[in-house]
Amino acid sequence: MLNPSKRTMAKRVQVFCCLATLCLPGCLRAQPTPPGEIVRRAIENELKDDSRLHLFTWKERSNGAHGTKLEQLVSTPNGIIGRTLMIDGKPLSPEQKKQEDERIAKLLDPEQIRRKQKAQQEDDERTRKMLAAIPDAFDFMYLGSYVGPNGHKLTRIKFNARAGFNPPDRESMVFTAMQGEMLVDESANRLAKIDGTLFKEVNFGWGILCRLYRGGRFVVEQSEVTASHWETTRMILHFEGKALFVKPIHIDDNEIAWDFHPVPSMTVEQARNYLSSQSAPGSQPAQNAMMNH
Repeated sequence: MLNPSKRTMAKRVQVFCCLATLCLPGCLRAQPTPPGEIVRRAIENELKDDSRLHLFTWKERSNGAHGTKLEQLVSTPNGIIGRTLMIDGKPLSPEQKKQEDERIAKLLDPEQIRRKQKAQQEDDERTRKMLAAIPDAFDFMYLGSYVGPNGHKLTRIKFNARAGFNPPDRESMVFTAMQGEMLVDESANRLAKIDGTLFKEVNFGWGILCRLYRGGRFVVEQSEVTASHWETTRMILHFEGKALFVKPIHIDDNEIAWDFHPVPSMTVEQARNYLSSQSAPGSQPAQNAMMNH
Protein backbone atom coordinates (compact mmCIF):
# COMPACT_ATOMS: atom_id res chain seq x y z
CA MET A 1 0.00 0.00 0.00
CA LEU A 2 1.28 3.51 -0.83
CA ASN A 3 2.29 5.75 2.05
CA PRO A 4 0.45 9.13 2.38
CA SER A 5 3.12 11.12 0.54
CA LYS A 6 3.15 8.69 -2.40
CA ARG A 7 -0.66 8.66 -2.55
CA THR A 8 -0.57 12.44 -2.80
CA MET A 9 2.00 12.25 -5.60
CA ALA A 10 -0.08 9.66 -7.43
CA LYS A 11 -3.12 11.93 -7.17
CA ARG A 12 -1.11 14.85 -8.57
CA VAL A 13 0.08 12.75 -11.48
CA GLN A 14 -3.50 11.68 -12.16
CA VAL A 15 -4.72 15.29 -12.21
CA PHE A 16 -1.78 16.31 -14.40
CA CYS A 17 -2.64 13.55 -16.89
CA CYS A 18 -6.23 14.79 -17.06
CA LEU A 19 -5.10 18.37 -17.69
CA ALA A 20 -2.58 17.24 -20.28
CA THR A 21 -5.30 15.34 -22.11
CA LEU A 22 -7.40 18.49 -22.33
CA CYS A 23 -4.43 20.35 -23.83
CA LEU A 24 -3.77 17.76 -26.57
CA PRO A 25 -4.51 18.80 -30.19
CA GLY A 26 -8.09 18.05 -31.22
CA CYS A 27 -7.05 15.23 -33.55
CA LEU A 28 -5.51 13.33 -30.63
CA ARG A 29 -8.52 13.26 -28.30
CA ALA A 30 -12.15 12.23 -28.66
CA GLN A 31 -14.36 14.97 -30.08
CA PRO A 32 -18.16 15.11 -30.12
CA THR A 33 -19.56 14.61 -33.60
CA PRO A 34 -20.27 18.01 -35.20
CA PRO A 35 -24.02 18.57 -35.58
CA GLY A 36 -23.68 19.08 -39.34
CA GLU A 37 -22.10 15.64 -39.64
CA ILE A 38 -24.88 14.08 -37.54
CA VAL A 39 -27.43 15.56 -39.95
CA ARG A 40 -25.46 14.51 -43.04
CA ARG A 41 -25.30 10.88 -41.87
CA ALA A 42 -29.03 10.85 -41.20
CA ILE A 43 -29.81 12.33 -44.62
CA GLU A 44 -27.62 9.74 -46.33
CA ASN A 45 -29.60 6.99 -44.59
CA GLU A 46 -32.89 8.64 -45.53
CA LEU A 47 -31.92 8.70 -49.20
CA LYS A 48 -30.60 5.14 -49.11
CA ASP A 49 -33.82 3.83 -47.55
CA ASP A 50 -35.97 5.91 -49.90
CA SER A 51 -34.32 4.31 -52.94
CA ARG A 52 -35.78 0.90 -52.00
CA LEU A 53 -39.35 -0.27 -52.58
CA HIS A 54 -41.26 -0.69 -49.31
CA LEU A 55 -44.81 -2.01 -49.41
CA PHE A 56 -47.10 -1.38 -46.43
CA THR A 57 -50.68 -0.86 -45.42
CA TRP A 58 -51.57 1.71 -42.77
CA LYS A 59 -54.24 4.05 -41.46
CA GLU A 60 -54.08 7.80 -41.91
CA ARG A 61 -56.18 10.58 -40.42
CA SER A 62 -56.06 14.00 -42.06
CA ASN A 63 -57.51 17.26 -40.75
CA GLY A 64 -57.89 20.02 -43.31
CA ALA A 65 -60.13 22.75 -44.60
CA HIS A 66 -62.72 20.17 -45.67
CA GLY A 67 -62.92 18.36 -42.33
CA THR A 68 -61.45 15.15 -40.95
CA LYS A 69 -60.94 12.02 -43.01
CA LEU A 70 -59.77 8.56 -41.96
CA GLU A 71 -58.34 6.34 -44.69
CA GLN A 72 -56.86 2.88 -45.05
CA LEU A 73 -53.96 2.99 -47.51
CA VAL A 74 -51.81 0.40 -49.21
CA SER A 75 -48.67 0.92 -51.26
CA THR A 76 -48.16 -0.94 -54.52
CA PRO A 77 -45.44 -0.86 -57.21
CA ASN A 78 -47.84 1.40 -59.16
CA GLY A 79 -48.45 3.87 -56.35
CA ILE A 80 -50.50 4.27 -53.18
CA ILE A 81 -54.19 3.36 -53.15
CA GLY A 82 -56.48 4.57 -50.39
CA ARG A 83 -60.04 3.98 -49.24
CA THR A 84 -61.96 6.42 -47.03
CA LEU A 85 -63.35 4.77 -43.88
CA MET A 86 -64.76 7.72 -41.94
CA ILE A 87 -65.53 11.40 -42.52
CA ASP A 88 -65.66 13.78 -39.54
CA GLY A 89 -65.60 10.80 -37.19
CA LYS A 90 -68.61 9.06 -38.76
CA PRO A 91 -68.76 5.92 -40.94
CA LEU A 92 -69.65 6.53 -44.57
CA SER A 93 -73.31 6.70 -45.50
CA PRO A 94 -74.57 4.33 -48.22
CA GLU A 95 -74.32 7.17 -50.74
CA GLN A 96 -70.78 8.03 -49.66
CA LYS A 97 -69.77 4.36 -49.91
CA LYS A 98 -71.14 4.25 -53.45
CA GLN A 99 -69.17 7.36 -54.40
CA GLU A 100 -66.02 5.88 -52.86
CA ASP A 101 -66.48 2.62 -54.80
CA GLU A 102 -66.88 4.58 -58.02
CA ARG A 103 -63.77 6.67 -57.29
CA ILE A 104 -61.62 3.61 -56.64
CA ALA A 105 -63.01 1.81 -59.71
CA LYS A 106 -61.71 4.67 -61.87
CA LEU A 107 -58.21 4.01 -60.56
CA LEU A 108 -58.20 0.69 -62.42
CA ASP A 109 -58.06 2.52 -65.74
CA PRO A 110 -54.54 1.96 -67.21
CA GLU A 111 -54.19 5.64 -68.08
CA GLN A 112 -55.15 6.63 -64.53
CA ILE A 113 -52.56 4.18 -63.19
CA ARG A 114 -49.84 5.66 -65.41
CA ARG A 115 -50.71 9.22 -64.40
CA LYS A 116 -50.79 8.36 -60.70
CA GLN A 117 -47.49 6.50 -60.91
CA LYS A 118 -45.85 9.38 -62.79
CA ALA A 119 -47.13 11.95 -60.29
CA GLN A 120 -45.85 9.90 -57.36
CA GLN A 121 -42.44 9.41 -58.96
CA GLU A 122 -42.15 13.16 -59.56
CA ASP A 123 -43.18 13.87 -55.97
CA ASP A 124 -40.63 11.35 -54.65
CA GLU A 125 -37.90 12.92 -56.78
CA ARG A 126 -38.70 16.39 -55.43
CA THR A 127 -38.56 15.02 -51.88
CA ARG A 128 -35.16 13.40 -52.53
CA LYS A 129 -33.77 16.65 -53.96
CA MET A 130 -34.92 18.63 -50.94
CA LEU A 131 -33.50 16.05 -48.51
CA ALA A 132 -30.16 16.03 -50.32
CA ALA A 133 -29.94 19.84 -50.07
CA ILE A 134 -30.47 20.02 -46.29
CA PRO A 135 -26.82 19.53 -45.15
CA ASP A 136 -25.65 22.40 -47.38
CA ALA A 137 -28.68 24.66 -46.91
CA PHE A 138 -28.34 25.25 -43.16
CA ASP A 139 -25.96 26.00 -40.33
CA PHE A 140 -26.43 23.64 -37.40
CA MET A 141 -26.06 24.02 -33.64
CA TYR A 142 -26.09 21.23 -31.06
CA LEU A 143 -28.80 21.71 -28.40
CA GLY A 144 -28.57 18.50 -26.37
CA SER A 145 -29.15 14.75 -26.30
CA TYR A 146 -31.29 12.34 -24.31
CA VAL A 147 -32.26 8.66 -24.34
CA GLY A 148 -35.62 7.90 -25.94
CA PRO A 149 -38.17 5.27 -24.83
CA ASN A 150 -36.60 2.80 -27.27
CA GLY A 151 -33.14 3.26 -25.71
CA HIS A 152 -31.80 5.20 -28.68
CA LYS A 153 -29.73 8.38 -28.40
CA LEU A 154 -31.83 11.31 -29.60
CA THR A 155 -30.09 14.59 -30.40
CA ARG A 156 -31.73 18.01 -30.74
CA ILE A 157 -30.17 20.28 -33.36
CA LYS A 158 -31.06 23.85 -34.24
CA PHE A 159 -30.82 24.89 -37.88
CA ASN A 160 -30.72 28.30 -39.59
CA ALA A 161 -30.63 29.23 -43.27
CA ARG A 162 -26.99 29.38 -44.37
CA ALA A 163 -25.87 32.69 -45.84
CA GLY A 164 -24.74 32.28 -49.43
CA PHE A 165 -26.61 29.00 -50.02
CA ASN A 166 -27.44 28.72 -53.72
CA PRO A 167 -30.60 26.58 -54.14
CA PRO A 168 -30.04 23.89 -56.80
CA ASP A 169 -33.74 23.84 -57.73
CA ARG A 170 -37.00 25.70 -57.13
CA GLU A 171 -38.16 23.38 -54.36
CA SER A 172 -35.15 24.05 -52.12
CA MET A 173 -35.52 27.85 -52.43
CA VAL A 174 -37.78 27.68 -49.38
CA PHE A 175 -34.73 26.71 -47.29
CA THR A 176 -33.24 30.20 -47.75
CA ALA A 177 -35.97 31.58 -45.47
CA MET A 178 -36.26 28.76 -42.93
CA GLN A 179 -35.11 28.04 -39.40
CA GLY A 180 -36.10 25.53 -36.75
CA GLU A 181 -35.09 22.36 -34.92
CA MET A 182 -34.38 18.75 -35.81
CA LEU A 183 -34.44 15.60 -33.71
CA VAL A 184 -31.96 13.01 -34.95
CA ASP A 185 -31.95 9.38 -33.80
CA GLU A 186 -28.18 8.93 -33.65
CA SER A 187 -28.46 5.22 -32.82
CA ALA A 188 -30.27 4.60 -36.12
CA ASN A 189 -28.84 7.62 -38.00
CA ARG A 190 -32.31 8.78 -38.99
CA LEU A 191 -34.27 12.03 -38.88
CA ALA A 192 -36.93 11.53 -36.22
CA LYS A 193 -38.43 15.02 -36.46
CA ILE A 194 -37.96 18.29 -38.30
CA ASP A 195 -39.83 21.46 -37.37
CA GLY A 196 -39.23 24.44 -39.66
CA THR A 197 -40.66 27.97 -39.81
CA LEU A 198 -40.33 30.70 -42.43
CA PHE A 199 -38.68 33.69 -40.76
CA LYS A 200 -39.18 35.86 -43.84
CA GLU A 201 -41.19 35.94 -47.06
CA VAL A 202 -39.92 33.67 -49.82
CA ASN A 203 -40.58 34.13 -53.54
CA PHE A 204 -40.56 31.60 -56.36
CA GLY A 205 -40.07 32.91 -59.87
CA TRP A 206 -39.33 36.49 -58.67
CA GLY A 207 -42.64 36.49 -56.83
CA ILE A 208 -44.61 36.06 -60.02
CA LEU A 209 -45.32 32.35 -59.72
CA CYS A 210 -45.62 32.03 -55.96
CA ARG A 211 -45.04 33.94 -52.73
CA LEU A 212 -45.10 32.36 -49.27
CA TYR A 213 -45.53 34.64 -46.29
CA ARG A 214 -43.46 34.79 -43.13
CA GLY A 215 -44.64 32.43 -40.37
CA GLY A 216 -45.36 29.41 -42.57
CA ARG A 217 -44.50 26.17 -40.78
CA PHE A 218 -44.06 22.49 -41.43
CA VAL A 219 -43.48 19.58 -39.04
CA VAL A 220 -42.57 16.06 -40.14
CA GLU A 221 -42.15 13.18 -37.68
CA GLN A 222 -40.87 9.69 -38.51
CA SER A 223 -40.96 6.41 -36.61
CA GLU A 224 -39.38 3.01 -37.03
CA VAL A 225 -42.12 0.74 -38.38
CA THR A 226 -39.89 -2.30 -39.00
CA ALA A 227 -36.39 -3.18 -37.81
CA SER A 228 -34.78 -1.35 -40.73
CA HIS A 229 -37.44 0.97 -42.15
CA TRP A 230 -38.92 4.29 -41.05
CA GLU A 231 -42.11 5.95 -42.23
CA THR A 232 -43.67 9.40 -41.81
CA THR A 233 -46.13 9.17 -38.92
CA ARG A 234 -47.09 12.84 -38.56
CA MET A 235 -47.07 15.87 -40.83
CA ILE A 236 -48.24 19.43 -40.24
CA LEU A 237 -48.32 22.00 -43.04
CA HIS A 238 -49.39 25.60 -42.49
CA PHE A 239 -48.59 28.13 -45.22
CA GLU A 240 -50.20 31.31 -46.48
CA GLY A 241 -49.29 33.15 -49.66
CA LYS A 242 -50.25 34.11 -53.19
CA ALA A 243 -49.79 32.58 -56.63
CA LEU A 244 -49.65 34.62 -59.83
CA PHE A 245 -50.07 37.85 -57.82
CA VAL A 246 -53.73 37.32 -56.93
CA LYS A 247 -54.61 33.69 -56.24
CA PRO A 248 -54.44 33.06 -52.47
CA ILE A 249 -52.51 30.10 -51.12
CA HIS A 250 -53.90 28.57 -47.93
CA ILE A 251 -52.43 25.27 -46.76
CA ASP A 252 -53.50 24.02 -43.34
CA ASP A 253 -53.17 20.25 -43.07
CA ASN A 254 -52.49 17.92 -40.18
CA GLU A 255 -51.94 14.21 -40.91
CA ILE A 256 -51.13 11.34 -38.60
CA ALA A 257 -50.41 7.76 -39.71
CA TRP A 258 -50.24 4.53 -37.70
CA ASP A 259 -50.84 0.77 -37.74
CA PHE A 260 -48.19 0.01 -40.40
CA HIS A 261 -47.98 -3.60 -41.64
CA PRO A 262 -45.89 -5.01 -44.51
CA VAL A 263 -47.88 -6.38 -47.47
CA PRO A 264 -46.90 -8.43 -50.53
CA SER A 265 -46.64 -6.82 -53.95
CA MET A 266 -50.13 -6.18 -55.39
CA THR A 267 -51.67 -4.95 -58.59
CA VAL A 268 -54.02 -1.98 -58.31
CA GLU A 269 -57.01 -4.31 -58.60
CA GLN A 270 -55.64 -6.58 -55.86
CA ALA A 271 -55.07 -3.51 -53.70
CA ARG A 272 -58.68 -2.44 -54.25
CA ASN A 273 -59.93 -5.88 -53.17
CA TYR A 274 -57.60 -5.82 -50.18
CA LEU A 275 -58.93 -2.43 -49.05
CA SER A 276 -62.49 -3.66 -49.38
CA SER A 277 -61.68 -6.42 -46.89
CA GLN A 278 -60.00 -3.98 -44.46
CA SER A 279 -62.86 -1.55 -44.00
CA ALA A 280 -63.01 -1.47 -40.17
CA PRO A 281 -61.88 1.89 -38.76
CA GLY A 282 -59.57 0.26 -36.20
CA SER A 283 -57.84 1.74 -33.19
CA GLN A 284 -56.67 5.31 -32.81
CA PRO A 285 -52.96 6.16 -33.01
CA ALA A 286 -50.87 6.06 -29.87
CA GLN A 287 -49.14 9.25 -28.80
CA ASN A 288 -45.41 9.14 -29.58
CA ALA A 289 -43.58 9.85 -26.33
CA MET A 290 -40.25 10.35 -28.10
CA MET A 291 -41.57 13.34 -30.03
CA ASN A 292 -43.02 15.07 -26.98
CA HIS A 293 -39.73 15.49 -25.14
